[in-house]
Amino acid sequence: MDIDHDLSRILWSNEVPDPIEATFIQREVDTVTGRISFLRAELEGLEDRLRRHRAALSPVRRVPLEILAEIFSNLFTDDLDFHSDDRDVVLQLGQVCRSWRQATLASHRLWAKVSVVYQECNEASYEKIVTWLNRSGDLPKTFKFDHNDIDFCECELEDRDPEKPCQMSNAALVRLLSVGPKLHTLVLRCSSQVCFRTFLEKLGPEPDLMNPRPWDTLHSLELELTTADSCPWDEPLEASKSLFYHLPQVTSLNLHIPPTWVAFEWDPSSTRTVALNVPPRLLHGIKVLTLHCEWQGSHILSMLQHCENLETLEIDFRGEALQYDQDDALVHKFIASRLLLSKLHTICLRSATNIEILNFLRAPSLQDLRFDMHYGYQDPQEVDFQEPLLRFTKASNCQETLRSLHLRKLVVSAVKLARTLLELPSLTGITLDRCRFEENLFWRQMKYFAVRSRRGGDDPLCLPHLQELQTLCIPVEGSWLASVAKFLKANREINPLPCSWKVSYRTVMRAELGVRRELADLRHDGVSFHVLPSESFWD
Repeated sequence: MDIDHDLSRILWSNEVPDPIEATFIQREVDTVTGRISFLRAELEGLEDRLRRHRAALSPVRRVPLEILAEIFSNLFTDDLDFHSDDRDVVLQLGQVCRSWRQATLASHRLWAKVSVVYQECNEASYEKIVTWLNRSGDLPKTFKFDHNDIDFCECELEDRDPEKPCQMSNAALVRLLSVGPKLHTLVLRCSSQVCFRTFLEKLGPEPDLMNPRPWDTLHSLELELTTADSCPWDEPLEASKSLFYHLPQVTSLNLHIPPTWVAFEWDPSSTRTVALNVPPRLLHGIKVLTLHCEWQGSHILSMLQHCENLETLEIDFRGEALQYDQDDALVHKFIASRLLLSKLHTICLRSATNIEILNFLRAPSLQDLRFDMHYGYQDPQEVDFQEPLLRFTKASNCQETLRSLHLRKLVVSAVKLARTLLELPSLTGITLDRCRFEENLFWRQMKYFAVRSRRGGDDPLCLPHLQELQTLCIPVEGSWLASVAKFLKANREINPLPCSWKVSYRTVMRAELGVRRELADLRHDGVSFHVLPSESFWD
């Protein structure tokens, strides 16, 4: 019997093979299957060999370690918690290969910042923290210690457990600030002023001038005093006994004063009878000062009068208005003659309900002015904005130096805002973020000023140096986009400088392509248009 002929007949038809034919067919199936498996394994081996050889020629292998280090550095923007997942990621990057380990070690920025909570700062972790910071090389080092846990610390209680000392007396923390690596920035978050005083006692007040401690050579200090309910503010009036007396001579100070409602048990007037007593010798050398303080009285002015070298001032009013006594000698002094801050170039008021603090100041070198206002969600009130600001700029004679104006959550009249900007011709950057005013009326007014400027005469030019406009968290609906575009087109006639316009919407972003089509002709007038990610109005 010709089995091959019969198998061919069966393979090319639907006939059912007999048992003998089925045996031959199965044997052939097994032979072909084995051959396929062998060839597949050989193919996979060749493909793996090909991948390895191609990988050896990959441009990625020729990326300089400096570039890899820069990429790794940009993976993390915040301080790394010492026992966080981000820290593990940094360590895992160095375990990929020898080159990546060299790149992580060369990426000094990865190791320049460490953040720990009180539970994690102990003798067992001290050497690891020091090793981590030392890998940052000569870069400025930042260390953050968080003891802001008012439910844990009982150091202010009379019946406290003596077996549970305050965590601000932490031996590892004291050792780190006494003999550890040189630090540029220190952030201390304390449960109360009592805890911070405990830390100062353990650290020791007297520096060794021949062998200064990391604490003594700090450039920047952020000190947050929370004050637990069980520990109201009770600081001595004598300056030499103040908890601030032994602060290091830093050039940047970020000071969080305890909120009034906690520190004085809902009696705001009590703040007028205490003194903060931040030493004048410290304030004299400060270049950057950030205050979180809503206390009534002249505390802020009392500090600012000693800040002769101040360059940047930021005040967080925590949603309260500036309140002071008209009979206060210091207030009376600076109402009669404004406090001169000759080197101040940046002022930022945060969570403020008014800008009255400007009534006391004079800043002839001012370049950047930022107002981040506070208003309730129900019925926000218009802020007295135009007159205090223009009085301030006139008294400071900074109309020609002011370059940037950032307005956030400002409730203001559209006409008053437009007239204010007309009086600030040197502005190159304007940001309107979550502001409340009649948008169409405002931009029509701005266009009118720009058109009037083209006619010449004695009228002031309308923003002749504008280079960047940001309108953030604006509503999607409405025709105000066209109103802004008309203003910018009119502004081009008196402003030859390139201009960038950036927009973000509240919750739903219009298709960028559609917006670009709508405003495409702006490109011919030197205006570039950018749509930023959408934002929530209440963020």
